[in-house]
Amino acid sequence: MRILIKGGSVADFKTNRFLKRDLLIQEGVIRKIGQNLLPEAADQVVEAEGLYVSPGFIDAHVHLREPGGEHKETIETGTRACAAGGFTHVFAMPNTSPSPDSVGHLKDLYRRIEKSALIKVTPIASVTRGIAGEELVDLEALSREDIGGFSDDGHPVTKVDYVYQVLLNSVKTHKPLITHSEDLSTFEVGAVNRGPLSEFFGVDGIPNEAETNMVARDVAILEETSGHLHICHVSAKETVEVIREAKLRGLKVTCEVTPHHFSLTEEMLYHKGTQAKVNPPLRKKEDVQRIIAGIQEGTVDIIATDHAPHDRASKETDMERASYGFTGAELAFSIGYTYLVRQRHIDLMTLLRLMSYNPAKIFGLEQEGEIIEGGLGNLVLLDLTTGFRVEASKLLSKGKNTPFDGSLLYGRVKKTLYQGRWVYEEE
Repeated sequence: MRILIKGGSVADFKTNRFLKRDLLIQEGVIRKIGQNLLPEAADQVVEAEGLYVSPGFIDAHVHLREPGGEHKETIETGTRACAAGGFTHVFAMPNTSPSPDSVGHLKDLYRRIEKSALIKVTPIASVTRGIAGEELVDLEALSREDIGGFSDDGHPVTKVDYVYQVLLNSVKTHKPLITHSEDLSTFEVGAVNRGPLSEFFGVDGIPNEAETNMVARDVAILEETSGHLHICHVSAKETVEVIREAKLRGLKVTCEVTPHHFSLTEEMLYHKGTQAKVNPPLRKKEDVQRIIAGIQEGTVDIIATDHAPHDRASKETDMERASYGFTGAELAFSIGYTYLVRQRHIDLMTLLRLMSYNPAKIFGLEQEGEIIEGGLGNLVLLDLTTGFRVEASKLLSKGKNTPFDGSLLYGRVKKTLYQGRWVYEEE
């Protein structure tokens, strides 16, 4: 099918400008970019006047829950939600049952993805068997498969030798170590940010140093290997400093921040309770400010959602027992546009880079992350003119757990095109 998208403001990362252009997509590939392309050349014409056209977003951190957690999300519902958020490629974290810790488990996951996914899904393999932290997986065998890297998602890799081996493996395979950085010796149970908030709820708090200590440890190991370390969901101001200094020393360390960590503070828990419980926790205003500064200065490489859908029972309990995380894919662009662009911290082009171009470059995704002739027809059409009130009950994800329920956001995804096929169209 030939699709002609006419008159949109197309993101051109080479010139750092939005250019009014027409795009002809045929057989899933961008065949022509120009002005006044003839409608006769297409089977479908989409008028994009007044809309912005971005490369499809790439999310390096989602939880699709399948296999094993289908009561919270499935590959089908999760990728449908991601498509509604403008994502055309997502990396699926390995906290499933079983986890993708062997070639056999990966093959089963590929079959599920082939059957149910609406967009591209790349699995992240686990570092240890069953994410239990005890037995290292077969790095060589798994690295030959289509994976985005290795992670014991939700759990820190406590064994230094395992960190060293995965980082060393990344030198030759380009499969990074993707870390959930948490020094477990700094707290016991851990539910919210340590301080007045944890005292208010009567629970153990997770301090900033839980994250920063582990990042500093892994950076020190990275110096010995020349590998690639990718740090998940940075939340603490001190962590941003450790990463900035590591980059200045020329180390290959990349990092992500989530929409909730650059937009919300710990104060949200007073209003939203367990719906605002996440790990790492929402932190203080000065942490949010340093994360935004990290985005501005380039220390932060990408925005990733940490999309973590849960069933109601997992959230509607006391603070200590409630599950961590929010459903995040559908609102990510809107949160970024509302809290970063509209508040003049960054411009729209930078936001789009953080969500498309940068993750494509970091993870070596050819033909993705920019709008060029010959590139994949993965596109998202954006409307920046109107605001909307978030209604959690209307989210496409199975998980309706979000502290943004009722919030006024700006910037809507109108349509998402994946390899020349519309996978989301706003009603």
